[in-house]
Amino acid sequence: MTRRLRQCIALLCAAALTAGGLAPSWAQSGPQDLCAQNDVFFGFFNGIHTTKRQAEDQLGWLHDLYGTQSPKGDTLHYEVMYNYTAGFEDFVETFEQRLQEQEGLLLGRYELFFEAVTGASKGGWWEIIARAIPPLAGLLQSLVDWVRAKAVQSLTALAGSPPTATNLAEHRLRIGSAVLEGRKLLLFAHSQGNLFANTAYQYGRSLAGPASIRLVHVAPASPLVNGTHALADKDMVIGALSLVGSIQPFTDVIPGYAERPPGLNGYTDFLGHGLLEVYLNPALAPASRIRSAVDVSLDTLEAPPRRAASGFFTATLIWDGTGDVDLHAFEPDGSHVYYSTRRGSSGNLDIDNMRANGPEHYFASCDANRLKEGRYSLQVANFTGASGRTATMQITSARDGVLGTRSVVLGADTGPFPSVALFNVWVERDPSSGRWSVTLNPTSAGSSP
Repeated sequence: MTRRLRQCIALLCAAALTAGGLAPSWAQSGPQDLCAQNDVFFGFFNGIHTTKRQAEDQLGWLHDLYGTQSPKGDTLHYEVMYNYTAGFEDFVETFEQRLQEQEGLLLGRYELFFEAVTGASKGGWWEIIARAIPPLAGLLQSLVDWVRAKAVQSLTALAGSPPTATNLAEHRLRIGSAVLEGRKLLLFAHSQGNLFANTAYQYGRSLAGPASIRLVHVAPASPLVNGTHALADKDMVIGALSLVGSIQPFTDVIPGYAERPPGLNGYTDFLGHGLLEVYLNPALAPASRIRSAVDVSLDTLEAPPRRAASGFFTATLIWDGTGDVDLHAFEPDGSHVYYSTRRGSSGNLDIDNMRANGPEHYFASCDANRLKEGRYSLQVANFTGASGRTATMQITSARDGVLGTRSVVLGADTGPFPSVALFNVWVERDPSSGRWSVTLNPTSAGSSP
C-alpha cells in the first residue's frame, strides 16, 4: 500500500466518524482558548556584545515603547532573534586581562567593565574610575580606544563572513512558521543584528512576498539595508567601520557625550552606539525617526495567506534538499500523529511535505478542553530519499516563542518508522492557578524512540 493511499483511507475514516456523530469528547464542550491572538510577529535582532538577558531586557523596552497593538488594531507579539556570537565573552576576558595588568588596582572591580561599556547617568564612566582609583586616570583614553577597536574588529569579522549555520536555521524556522500561520512580519535590528536580519528578511520575503515583511535598521553595521535606517552622526562604532568599508549615511545629529541626556535605562554611552542610551532615547533625534519607521511599517503590512494553525506549542521541521522526511508526534495519551493519522487527541499535523525541504508542521491545540497534560515526543523519520540530509526541528510556544532548535543528519530510509527523537515537550496545568505551561527536554539526537 502506497503512502498516498494510506493517507486517503485515514482521511476518509476520519470524515466518516465525524459525520456519524462520533466526534471526540473535546469537541462537545465550548472551547477555552489558551493562545492569545498574534497578528504581527515583531522580531528583534540584538547588537554587538549583548548577552541573552540583555537582549531580553531591550526587547522589553521595545514592547513598552510600541505597545501590544498597532495603529490599525493588529496585535503584536515580540521575540528576540538572538545571535550567538562569542564576542561578549572575548570582550570580558580581555578586559579582565587589562585589570590584572594594572598592578591589581582594578582586580575584582567587574562593575567598572559595564560602566566602561555604557557609562553612567551622572558623570562619565572615566570620572567614576578616576574617583575610585586616581592612579588610573591616565589609562582611560586608551581604554576608550580599546573598547571601540574591539567592537569594530568583531563587526568587521562578521561582515566578512555570513551568519553561522546554527543562527540561520533557527531564524529561518521561526520566520517560516510565522509565515505559515499567516502573520505579518516586522524585523527590528540593532548594530550587528542587521547582518543577521538582512539574511532573515530575504528569506521571509521569498516565503511571504514583499507586502508582508518590513525591516527597520538601527545603527546598521552593514553596507546593505532593506528598509528605513537610523544612524547617529556621533556613533563611534559604525563611524569607525567607514575606515574598512562603506556604511549607510548618517541620518541624525546628536549632542556630544558631555551634553547627552541619559537614555531609557538611565545610562549614557560614550561611543554613541547604545540602543537604549542613544537610539531609543526620547530626548534624541533618532528615536522619533525609528518610531515613524515602525508605525509606517505596521500600517502598511499585509498578512500572508494562512497555511497552518497556531498552537499552544508547535513543531516545525525542515531539511536541506530532496527526499521525504516526516514529523511524528506521540501525544500523552499514546496518540501517534503523522502523515497517516494527521489528527490526534491533542493536536494536528496540518502540513505534510513529501518532496523536498519541508516544512512539516504540528500544533498542539489551544483549546483547554482538548489539550492533554504530559509528555509529547517529537520525532523524525526519513521516509525515503533523504539519507545524508540535515533535518532541523524547532519547538515554539504561543507565549514564549522559540523553546529550542535541533538538527540531525539522517541515515537510511526508515519508511513510516521514526528513527530520531529530537524533543520531549512537557505540557502541565497548575491545579491551584489553572495556568498552563510548556517546557522541553531535548533527547539525544540519533537515539531510537
